[in-house]
Amino acid sequence: MRIAQVGPGIMPIPPDGWGAVEMLIWDYYQILTKQGHDVEIINTPDRNKIVDAIWAGDFDAVHIHYDVFHDIFKQIDHPCLIVSSHYPFLNTPQMWSRDNYHAVMRTYSNNKNFYVLASSKKDINTFVTCGANPDRVFMSRLGVRPEPYAFHDEPRYDRTLCFSQITDRKRQYLIQDYEDVDFMGRLEYGRFKNHQNYFGEVPREFLNHEITKYSNFTLLSEVENTTPLVVKEALICGLGVVVSESVAVELDEQPFIRVIPERLINNDKYIRNALKDNREASRKYRKEIREYGIQKFGLENILANEYIPTIEKLLA
Repeated sequence: MRIAQVGPGIMPIPPDGWGAVEMLIWDYYQILTKQGHDVEIINTPDRNKIVDAIWAGDFDAVHIHYDVFHDIFKQIDHPCLIVSSHYPFLNTPQMWSRDNYHAVMRTYSNNKNFYVLASSKKDINTFVTCGANPDRVFMSRLGVRPEPYAFHDEPRYDRTLCFSQITDRKRQYLIQDYEDVDFMGRLEYGRFKNHQNYFGEVPREFLNHEITKYSNFTLLSEVENTTPLVVKEALICGLGVVVSESVAVELDEQPFIRVIPERLINNDKYIRNALKDNREASRKYRKEIREYGIQKFGLENILANEYIPTIEKLLA
């Protein structure tokens, strides 16, 4: 099958630093190619070049990962045009005016010439509630390619790692004064001021080998569409996780997973104890944690068992 993967055109694919969507597209490319598909990445902000490349490409399916390009969907006019949203506030309508997302959602509500591929049931509900044709909305979860990540049976540090874009939405500021938590990721703006345990936007290759050295991982986001890829990466590296309710959407009840109730998100003592208890509990489950992460979130399985069968159904 010949498939186009369309990126935002904001940074290179593969990314030379952090970029969740860009890394996801690169993982799609590598795994789908390995599975025998012919995949081409189109990654430019120039809408005319996108349309031209799609028309010239003779693709069986076209998958756009950046719905800011919604204004060219009609121009593309491809029988198997698939669109995914990675907009973090998709399920928070009060934020749409700030980001001019109402215009994007109006396009989704008239999805006669394209299919929507959502990453969670919550996203599907939002699309359908806003008027999208439910017969043209499907789901394929987001996953992680395990190969780039190192794994150790034992952690090197009795510390918690938080690697992610650092913004108020992800609420790292709540734990920025914790002496046993290290932070890595692009610092955007907001209330996070601690630079003592902040290591910056470290190179991806370094991060991929560093994650497994920690005892556990935490992310306490206020809003997420689904469980972020960084959580899935941490699990594949053998780390227990302490997360907020919005982050835990896809997670199961496990001895190495701790979900902080939203009503306790500002309870400093509770969160400190939760991090400490999870660090201690997770040490004896390292192999089980990794196996759980791969079985549930391994991208190779997801693409083979969810993504490709969905496209085959659309082409039938």
